Amino acid sequence: MNNVVALRRTPKLAEPEQVSAIVVAGSGGAAATTTTYGLATALRVGSGVGVAAVDGTSDGGNLLERVGVEAIGPDRVIRQLESSMAVSTAGVVVVGHGAATSSSLLVDGLLADRQFARVHDVGLALRSPRMKPLIEAGSGIVVVAPARSEPLSRTRSALEWLVNTYGRDVLSRTVITISHQMPQRLVDLTAIREALEPITAGVVEVPFDEVLARPGSLNHTTLSVGVMDAWTDVLDALDRVPAAGEDAMQTGELA
Repeated sequence: MNNVVALRRTPKLAEPEQVSAIVVAGSGGAAATTTTYGLATALRVGSGVGVAAVDGTSDGGNLLERVGVEAIGPDRVIRQLESSMAVSTAGVVVVGHGAATSSSLLVDGLLADRQFARVHDVGLALRSPRMKPLIEAGSGIVVVAPARSEPLSRTRSALEWLVNTYGRDVLSRTVITISHQMPQRLVDLTAIREALEPITAGVVEVPFDEVLARPGSLNHTTLSVGVMDAWTDVLDALDRVPAAGEDAMQTGELA
């Protein structure tokens, strides 16, 4: 596999192999799948550890079809997930939607036992009961929204639901990722940054990349430096997430 890619720096993660994160779509068309792929790719290329990207969506997303381009070797296969595993161009293990993914905590545990960092694409399934064990176990949360006014407004309801369900501390391990899906900027994000940066683990903008906008399989070697750096910024923000049980930030209010 060719791991040559435009990456200017490595993630600042103390224990990259311990990463467990869920990627949540704040609205439809938020780019949760490509964000999952991007975080897993930046982590794999930047740190060299084993990384798995998991399709944990409710309706069966296209993560495996989009980024799983090679058969997985027998030394890396997990029996319970064997029928839905492949490898990306960067060497990320991709787990597609299937019977085993009905238990996200089980899948996370199986992958952790193999010393894989884990990034779960849960799409719009944030409120699904099967997400609760992962969230309560302290997984980092990445909420993705497209850089458009209406979807950003709908993302607010996802954040409010998290706070109402798990308490305000949950925001201290939540990273907001705003995906630019058009070359031009469609909305001024200043007010959103000012409202969310003090109370979350971070707010990161992912620039437009025409490679991500095209249909078909993704090859990490064709991605721009800008998007790789942005995904690395998200990983850095996840490294600031308090460990389960630590005191989290209490300051700030949702605007």
